[in-house]
Amino acid sequence: MYLRKFTFRENAGKKIEWLIDNVSLGEINLIVGKNSSGKTRTLNALTDLVSMIRGKGNNATGPVSYNLLFRNSANFMRYELEYDLETIQMERLYMGEELVLERGEDGRGVIKYESTPGSIFLEFEIPHDQLACYAKRDRLQHPFIEIIHGWAVSLRRFDFSGELGKTRYALKSAFEAKEIDLSVTNNSLVPVISLASTAFEGFREGILNDMNEISYALEDFGVIHFSERYSNADQDRYAVYTTETGLEKQVTQRDMSQGMFRAFSVLIQLNYYIHCGNKGFVIIDDIGEGLDFTRAKLLVQLLIGKAKESRIQLIMSTNDSFIMNAVDIENWAVIVREGNKIGLYNYENSREIFEDFKFTGLNNFDFLASEFFRSGFKEEETGGESEE
Repeated sequence: MYLRKFTFRENAGKKIEWLIDNVSLGEINLIVGKNSSGKTRTLNALTDLVSMIRGKGNNATGPVSYNLLFRNSANFMRYELEYDLETIQMERLYMGEELVLERGEDGRGVIKYESTPGSIFLEFEIPHDQLACYAKRDRLQHPFIEIIHGWAVSLRRFDFSGELGKTRYALKSAFEAKEIDLSVTNNSLVPVISLASTAFEGFREGILNDMNEISYALEDFGVIHFSERYSNADQDRYAVYTTETGLEKQVTQRDMSQGMFRAFSVLIQLNYYIHCGNKGFVIIDDIGEGLDFTRAKLLVQLLIGKAKESRIQLIMSTNDSFIMNAVDIENWAVIVREGNKIGLYNYENSREIFEDFKFTGLNNFDFLASEFFRSGFKEEETGGESEE
């Protein structure tokens, strides 16, 4: 399932109102924009919603509303939500044009019952602070809720400027899948490597190939007992190590460069995600941060290839000109902030301008720097007429 469009509004009518207005998304999205244009805030809005659908909290400071449009195979789903701190004020879910779920701020609502043929709607009452899309999950009676919940569970968000598990260790080296929450992408990599290496043939070879593709010549990686001189830790700890081609030394995660570890962490987790059969939603904020420009470009191109092959909706953000030049502008989403309002230009809503840019002979970064995305050649033509 793909998220096609969404609108987010926080603190409506107040001086601190924030609006992300009818943003459209493709299957591959590189969100670009100037500093403080709203790239991370837009990703945070999506992450907060996913957290709520999964039954967890949110970071809202006032009234919030969402309007999302999904494409599920050949069908569309629309989800609307309004809440104010601890109270869900309105929640609606549409399958195509049919309203299948509606609730109000008192927790009362109606939901379509699909366990038997026919259009049967049941009344319900749930706590005022719970989403019906969490509280009313039932694969037999309300399978449409499971579709929304599955989308939320599929999210993996990587903050590439963060540590992504570099300083996290494990207290054992063998794990069962039920022990770990793989949606938390800044935890230790030890459990992921432990699970993936035993569950999936070809996982290790795939990681080594990926790392070599972005110019890190590795011949091995794994989990090793880890100890530090002068450490007061009284328990065994386990860490990740890599071995470079032609060298015998095993380099633990502590001594790996930050950029290399970030790329390694994303590839470990994403490959496991794909091996598990996920076809969901992946966000990578500040992609390429800490990598030299050559490796950053190679990593982005590798990730795009994996996403297309595995039918993953991929959203990356950057303000790095080298990465912008490495990604076709058809996959761009140029984010623009005007006061408290965030808008987005992409191939879907500005196709003619995106196509016209191909005739300029300029590199991709100039598409952003010159603000060609706003009006294309029209501004130049108008200017010429004025001078005459």
